Amino acid sequence: MSFHARPISFKPSRLKGLSPRLIASHYENNYGGAVRRLNAIRGELKLIEAASAPGFFLNGLKREELIATNSMLLHEIYFDCLGEGGGGDPTGALADAIVRDFGSIARWRAEFVAMGRALGGGSGWVLLTRSPRDGTLSNVWAADHTHGLAGGTPLLALDMYEHSYHLDFGANVAAYVDAFMANIAWARVAARFEGAAAEQKPHMVTTPEARKMLEADPDLIVIDARLADDAASVPVRLRGARRAPPDKVDEVVASLPKGAKALVYCAWGFEIGGNCAAKLRERGLDAVAVAGGIGAWRADGMPTEPIKDGGA
Repeated sequence: MSFHARPISFKPSRLKGLSPRLIASHYENNYGGAVRRLNAIRGELKLIEAASAPGFFLNGLKREELIATNSMLLHEIYFDCLGEGGGGDPTGALADAIVRDFGSIARWRAEFVAMGRALGGGSGWVLLTRSPRDGTLSNVWAADHTHGLAGGTPLLALDMYEHSYHLDFGANVAAYVDAFMANIAWARVAARFEGAAAEQKPHMVTTPEARKMLEADPDLIVIDARLADDAASVPVRLRGARRAPPDKVDEVVASLPKGAKALVYCAWGFEIGGNCAAKLRERGLDAVAVAGGIGAWRADGMPTEPIKDGGA
């Protein structure tokens, strides 16, 4: 089984104090790199005979598999913790549990922030974690993607590797931690605390599914529905994609043949791509949108081609 990049649940430009450039680099290069590395390591493990392989070689691969797996999972929690309109304090059952185990939300926050700042100049994670033993919450220090509370459930993850902040903040770790805290999407943290599952969206395909569609059907219509500024900031596209930004969707849709199959993507897989695909279906096309948009596509290392006109 191969893994692919999980779409993020917010548009980077709508965060406070964390630039779209930082988020895109972190997501595509560092998180995406972990996913690609994990797939490569598992590919190598399938090729070796464990019983006859040198111990150092097998153990080395298994160590790297653990690091890549945890890096992938912790980055997914990290990005899921961020969102537009975030910040403030948790509410409901999660807030009650924090008060129970830390004495107050203020005391929890002070410890969590201090742990993040203490990791400045080094590397690691700060994880608000639920214990499987008694359900209590604690802030856990994790290094090298391999430390954590055994059996614990990370609810909130703060990435303190330099790649997570250096583009925006340089060595100013305190400012980065403050910006992270100001963007926490507490509803999603609470959903992990309560064990809620993510809702599956209809008419969406994963990046591997989208790639199979492209490879299997040379006549597949590919639509780049990104806003002009999103396309200009990442001037590449899926193979043969035609531009249909929101202000030109109706014009493009009218020119397409009914009954044709279409694959639509936007920047990050939110309403722009989904709305464009819906208009195509109304027109009579068999249209789906790429979950995670071209951001997830690039994070998975999928092929692109340059846009010569700058993405207008």
